[in-house]
Amino acid sequence: MFSNKSTKDVSHLKGASNSDFVDSTFASRAMSQPIPKSVMPDESIPSKVVYQVIKDLREIDSRPVLNLASFVTTYMEDEARQLMMDSLDVNFVDTDEYPSCQEISNRCVSMLAALFNSPAVDAMGNGDAVGAPTVGSSEAIMLCALSMKKRWQERRASLGLDNTKPNLVMGNQTHVCWEKFCRYWDVEARYVKCEEGRYCATPELIASLCDENTIGVVSVFGSTYTGEFEDTKALDAMVTKLNKANGWELVIHVDGASGAMVAPFLYPQLKFDFRLPNVASINISGHKYGLVYPGLGWALWRDAKALPESMVFYCDYLGTVERSITLNFSRGASNVISQYYQLLRLGKEGYTKIMTNLNAISKHVRKAIEATGHFEILSQDVGVPLVAFRLNKVKGSDGKMHNRLYDEFQLADRMRMFGWVLPAYKMPEGAEHVKLMRITIREDFSMTMAERVISKLIECIEWLDNHFTISKEQLESTLGRSVSRMDSNIIVAVEDLIRPC
Repeated sequence: MFSNKSTKDVSHLKGASNSDFVDSTFASRAMSQPIPKSVMPDESIPSKVVYQVIKDLREIDSRPVLNLASFVTTYMEDEARQLMMDSLDVNFVDTDEYPSCQEISNRCVSMLAALFNSPAVDAMGNGDAVGAPTVGSSEAIMLCALSMKKRWQERRASLGLDNTKPNLVMGNQTHVCWEKFCRYWDVEARYVKCEEGRYCATPELIASLCDENTIGVVSVFGSTYTGEFEDTKALDAMVTKLNKANGWELVIHVDGASGAMVAPFLYPQLKFDFRLPNVASINISGHKYGLVYPGLGWALWRDAKALPESMVFYCDYLGTVERSITLNFSRGASNVISQYYQLLRLGKEGYTKIMTNLNAISKHVRKAIEATGHFEILSQDVGVPLVAFRLNKVKGSDGKMHNRLYDEFQLADRMRMFGWVLPAYKMPEGAEHVKLMRITIREDFSMTMAERVISKLIECIEWLDNHFTISKEQLESTLGRSVSRMDSNIIVAVEDLIRPC
């Protein structure tokens, strides 16, 4: 124990007090005072206190493993995590100082190019693979879409034709990053709208929107709404027909953020990649089914001809001339290194086993959800390993089918009370009246977890069935007028609506 003398001995230290020397973080004066939120504090704060404050702030967040909304990887082996920790302080762009990073990146690009059957490499990955690591698929999409625009502009200019009105054709179930690309780079977005029962674009509908100013078309290979793969092979045949009839050089970009690292291992005969002659580029999310932690995507081009030279920069940086095909410059090396680990560690055999397991669990969840009798399945048998579903109507005592007095959003809220994050959302324009939920199957989603989430779904349905809940939107739809919480006629109106089921 400290003696009184030893305690008094610290009082000569400027600005110090006895409480500054208590070991417990929670006994620190800083823990009993407000922490600045919007400006830097005037004085330093002990490291343990800052750590605890930030840790406490994050305690209310959901657990990643229970976040069934996300496709993003939430599990990696200890060895992969250690490699990431070992390279946290490595700047990927400093190739002269860290040459292994560029070598590792080049190896990953070659492996992926071979996996997706690029004609630029042989079966062993030898050749001139064209691609680059990116910060997620969004950056990859920006680069690949920009390459389509530049190719179109350069071709039009060489023919003496106007190249100031580019457009891009795609289904409106595409990720928001496609809308961002079109807005940022002044490209007209032409969308094929969804409709109930059809939640992806068809080749015929895409073809109807194409003209001489179309820089390319997008094939969504793994919809975030339902996991569905668009028919890239049929789209390729349609593009060939359009090009032949009109003298165009339309190309396809495959948005493989969710599905590109699934199909080669679950559906190897499914042609969506560079085996199709009009596929010019593919984006992949390494941090989804590439099985790497968040922050990594890949942009791949068919060959050097598919990437305009005007997009390639050669930078003389710190003693080395670097070839750059990215929007970013400085970035960490950890994710690229961990992707190389996964490709080596798992190989085709390992990825196949993991995707097969995910597919088996997905089918189990699908059957279990159907068996409850409460839901209609909206996802397809072939696609990304997920289950998308919506609530069924219920049969009332009058023999008619009625909407429930709660919806998917209220069910999602109820599930979240128990830690489970199941997203509730609406389909895109054209089918926006369709509400649905989704369970995404990731590597660390086991059969045990599947059984637990189904059990909790049934429990939450039973609770909602026996506790009166109705949303403002539902009430307005039923009454045919707007309402407010101060509307005294609501109770009378609701009493007339309630029927025993």
